[in-house]
Amino acid sequence: MKTSRLLLDGDILAYRTCWAAQTEVQWDDGIVTTGTNLRELEVTAKQSMDHWKEKLGIDDMVVAFSDPRGRYFRHNILEDYKGNRKSTKKPLGYKHLVKHIHENYTTMVLPECEADDVLGILATDGTHDDTIVSIDKDMLTIPGKYYNMDTEITETITAELADYMHLYQTLVGDSTDNYKGCPGVGPKKAAEILRTPTWPQVLLTFISKGFTEADALVQAQVARILRADDYDFTREEVVLWEPLKI
Repeated sequence: MKTSRLLLDGDILAYRTCWAAQTEVQWDDGIVTTGTNLRELEVTAKQSMDHWKEKLGIDDMVVAFSDPRGRYFRHNILEDYKGNRKSTKKPLGYKHLVKHIHENYTTMVLPECEADDVLGILATDGTHDDTIVSIDKDMLTIPGKYYNMDTEITETITAELADYMHLYQTLVGDSTDNYKGCPGVGPKKAAEILRTPTWPQVLLTFISKGFTEADALVQAQVARILRADDYDFTREEVVLWEPLKI
């Protein structure tokens, strides 16, 4: 019998904890300073983790973080991936809190991977009965159990739904991550197209808009949140998604 395991998105935990604790002081001379309490960050993060463990009845936990270098395999496919985030500033205490979590909890980072990918790989490796804890809609592309931090609702994502959502993201893109999907295809149109949820149907849509199969594959590979079969641990390399996997 597989043991239960909680898989936590450490990027989200650290960002939310640090932004919530950051304070601003305006002095009489017009100078504004910001500050944070490092001990408060550590305590608050622990309280959050303990809450999710208790809520889900799971003690075993792995906290996933993105490669701190900020260069991901998706940049090799689409150079301007997340190009709209270049000026994003991390909150005060972020590096301290991430270091603290690495030193005091079980964590995982994979080269050129984002936290989402680490979560997807672990959740589909077949070793545990996993529950992903996040707020990211991309987790809907990973088969298994997904607990939303905000709604506090646990969903079971079937393999069929996960594959559908991957094709859906390929079509609609994600402005937050700066990949376009298929121009002219929004959520409603994508749902109509995916009444037949197959790669040929997606490819036909791209071609009808004047794009090539290579163009469609770029969007699909960027949209793909890695699963266990998409990563070679021996070589520490991503195995890029190909249509035959569906």
